[in-house]
Amino acid sequence: MAAAAPHPEPFGLSWPGKAAAWAAAAVPAHAALAPAHALAGPDHLLVVGDNLEALRLLQPLRGQARLAYIDPPYNAGTDYLYADRFRGSHAGPARRHAAWLDLMAPRLLLLRELLAGNGVLFASIGSTEHAHLRLLCDEVFGAKHHVASVARVTKRSSNQGRHFAPSHDHLLVYARDRSQLPPFHELPRADDAARFRHSDARGAFATVALFQNGLDPRPNQRYWVQCPDGSLAIPPGPSLPATAADGAQVTPASHADRCWRWSCASYLAKKDLLVFRRSPRSPLRTPDGSRSAWNVYTKYYAEDRRAAGRRPRDFVDDLTNDQGTAELRALGLDDCFPFTKPVGLLRRILHWIDAPDALVVDCFAGSGTTGQAVLEQNAADGGSRRCILVQSPEATGRNDFPTIAELCAERLLRARRKLDAQQPPRHGERRQFVAVQLAGSPTNAAAAPSARAAATPGATAGGNCNEVAAANDPRPRPAPNP
Repeated sequence: MAAAAPHPEPFGLSWPGKAAAWAAAAVPAHAALAPAHALAGPDHLLVVGDNLEALRLLQPLRGQARLAYIDPPYNAGTDYLYADRFRGSHAGPARRHAAWLDLMAPRLLLLRELLAGNGVLFASIGSTEHAHLRLLCDEVFGAKHHVASVARVTKRSSNQGRHFAPSHDHLLVYARDRSQLPPFHELPRADDAARFRHSDARGAFATVALFQNGLDPRPNQRYWVQCPDGSLAIPPGPSLPATAADGAQVTPASHADRCWRWSCASYLAKKDLLVFRRSPRSPLRTPDGSRSAWNVYTKYYAEDRRAAGRRPRDFVDDLTNDQGTAELRALGLDDCFPFTKPVGLLRRILHWIDAPDALVVDCFAGSGTTGQAVLEQNAADGGSRRCILVQSPEATGRNDFPTIAELCAERLLRARRKLDAQQPPRHGERRQFVAVQLAGSPTNAAAAPSARAAATPGATAGGNCNEVAAANDPRPRPAPNP
């Protein structure tokens, strides 16, 4: 008797508690934003409270965020705790991974709803949960909306580890709808002036060789090119066109027949972009098999490159964590927060997406790097980005900043004051962050004195909201509610 066909097994990520984690995204909010009108205002916000509850309350902004950046716990055994089932290293490996996924799934589902059609998520993550986060995001966003996994060098001097010295983390990038996500734009390069050192009537240009040895053979890309002295040149290879004439083609017979970068049609249409240079070491060949006296190059113009934009590479090697530590130190916040991301990383992401009026959401705000980056980028390029940060009032064990939310508020205030001293805000530029509490949240109630201490009554452009203030701010602060 033939064996019964096995039941089809679905492909994907599964863990105990997945259904409950998925359902948590649909649970109605139990708290309310206080003040309630802050969400509709134009100011930057620091929402103090559980980020799952906060994301539920942010849903009136669904479809409006251009960028969501998150830096969740890496689950490497040194993370702060969260109010739901995630308890970091306090469980065995399998349960620890499952609990981490319990934490992430509902938050990613709600973040996705906040993104605009052309919105994008950047998620920093370490090797411990990189694979799990990739599979989870494939399910939440759809695998076809995965954009990249960008490697970032985190440190250069580590010699820890038994086999390798861990020195990088990842930026997972997912689009809300990849078909609507515009191309990213790389920063201008410092060597652009040297690169585009040639010029003609059209402007500054650089050149690139028309023949490059690494190209695979193509049927319409092996042909004769006529040089300024009337001689003909072709890339190396035994197969030659039947006719020794400009533009005469031959189909490559094997990988030994090398090709030009351009098709023959492109060559004939764009001869005005060719540059010929004499070279005694040219790899090109003449009809009799001898070495050509010429190399052939094509022009590309600085103006065109600026208009099209240059795509960023999928690795970052110049924004290490020690820069983030130095930035906190420059604000007088030494040794306050471990492994903080450099402001430059967030500013680079903001440059990549090229959306100066973006709504930016970060629901794992930590020390407030994203908020500082938005303030600095707006000041640098005249943008009007709005930033919404969420940070729970998790205890730090410190006397100066009892909660992470208080540290975040302090950092934002000091960063704004420093920026104001360096560059006064232009008319209409908003730099203050308004502190918003989750009224009625059990998480906030447990840490109410510390959480409420992160806000100080103050008049802002947004109305009667509370501007975030520092724990060491000389202005008087209200006593916590009983």
